[in-house]
Formats: sequence, structure tokens, C-alpha cells
Amino acid sequence: MRLRRKKRVVLALGAGGARGLAHIGVIRALKESEIPIDYIVGVSFGSIVGALFSVYSDIDEVEKKLKEYLASPMFKETQREMNIRENDKALSFLEKIQETIKKGYFYTMALRRKSLVTPEEFVMNMQELVGNLSFADTGIPFKCLSVDLITGNPIVFTRGDLLTALQASSATPGFFPPVSKHGMLLVDGGVAEMVPCNLAKTCNPDYIIAVDVTSSIRPINDPEEEIHHSLDVVFRSYDITRDFMNIYVVKEIDMVIRPDIGSYSWTDFEYFDTYVEQGYQAAGNKLEQIRKDIFYIDI
Repeated sequence: MRLRRKKRVVLALGAGGARGLAHIGVIRALKESEIPIDYIVGVSFGSIVGALFSVYSDIDEVEKKLKEYLASPMFKETQREMNIRENDKALSFLEKIQETIKKGYFYTMALRRKSLVTPEEFVMNMQELVGNLSFADTGIPFKCLSVDLITGNPIVFTRGDLLTALQASSATPGFFPPVSKHGMLLVDGGVAEMVPCNLAKTCNPDYIIAVDVTSSIRPINDPEEEIHHSLDVVFRSYDITRDFMNIYVVKEIDMVIRPDIGSYSWTDFEYFDTYVEQGYQAAGNKLEQIRKDIFYIDI
């Protein structure tokens, strides 16, 4: 017998590229333990996992669809186009951009167009995942976040087609093209918040479970080797700002789950099963406390 203390439980799925595959493991652990999920909000890759689960309500189906997509020739070609693979797994997202800039490739491409991946490629990739699905197809209420480059305002999607919403929410600046809509230029919601805690608060929650899959700032071992010029300073400063902002944003959240994903980068999709397992374990470690928080009686 279960008697709920918290009537509306909101699951907030954060940004992190490939690291966001850990959301699959988190959701699986929550569902196996019959933790209610009454609302889902997402940003960037968290919006993709959240949208798919809100539609299918079956995390095994979501995992299957994502595995099929990541194995598809279309996605493989997109990975090659991005051309930012490095052997050093410790590099963060922005540090990888930095390394690419040093080689001259990113700078050259940046002068030619707004993103490394073309708008056409971006649309086709997202269509492969969500097809013609819309918010009306979701069984669990769902929201996702984007940011308008023109005004700087956060933009929340709650209706219409999922294709446009997920494109806008996951349009990583510089790599995926901004989405033009109603006079706005929309980019990745992670620009506003890497974990959509403020978005979750708009759902009138009684309890928020946030999943943070961002990587922590790693110390610099040799400043002379790693800090060469002004770009190094800019990228390092941005990473530190993001990390501090993330820490403060999640402070007021009821429950934060942080999978131990180490230093894998946002492009390391080949570690799919590792991410899922780490998400499952991290959620499992929090289940007892979550049950105590949500239920009066849990028999």
C-alpha cells in the first residue's frame, strides 16, 4: 500500500550530450521502484530523452530507439561532420572546441557558416528520432527549454510539434544551427540552465527530482602547458562560471541525482551502456530517501 505525501513529482533532465544517456538508467530505476513521475522537463539531450519517455512511457522502448538512431548511417555521418574527436577523454565540451580552434578547422568553418552541422542535417537527424510526434502525443506532461539569441530570453515549449521544440532545446551553439521561429533565433536551453530546475518550478511541483549529468571542472596540472593565450583564459573562465551557476541552481531542489560518469565528453556516444548503468546506480542510491520524501506509507 502506498499513500502519497507529494502529489506532483516533477523530473528535471539536464544537458550533457552523450552523458544525457544516463537519464535512461535514472528513469528505469525510478519506474522499477514505482516512483511516480507526474511531469517531465528537459533541456538539450535531457529534452530528447524526456520527450521520448513522455510519449512511450516505456524506458526500454526509449533505449531501443536511441540505440537504433545512434547506430544509423545518418548519425555516423553527422559525427564525422562535426570532426571534434580527441583521444583525451578529460577534455570538456568547451575545451574540445578550443582544441579544434587551435587546429584552425573550427575557425575556418565558423567564418563560412553559423554551425558545423547544416540545418538540413540537423532537421533530418531529429526527424529520425521523433518523426511527426507532437506534444499532444505525450502521455506524461512535458516541457523543454531553449534560449532566444536575439532577446536573451528563455523560451519554453509546451505545445506544437516535438521536432521544432527538441531542435531548439538541443541546438548546441556553434555545432548545431539556431532554429528560426517567429522572429527568434533559438539555441540550446543549456545556455540558460544546464539542469532545468527553474523550468521544473513552473510546473507547480510538490517534489522535484533533478538529474545532473554535467562534468565537474578538472584541476589544471600544468598552467604553462594548458593556458597559452586569451582564448584559453576565456574558455576556462566560461567552464568555471557554468560550474558555479549549476551548483547554485540545484541547491533548492528536493533531490539531485548525479551519475558518476567521470570525464567522458558530450560526444562519446559509444559508451551508451556505461552511461545507462551509471544513471541506474546513481538513482538506486537515492531511492530510499525519495520514497521517504514522497510517501506517507510505503508497504
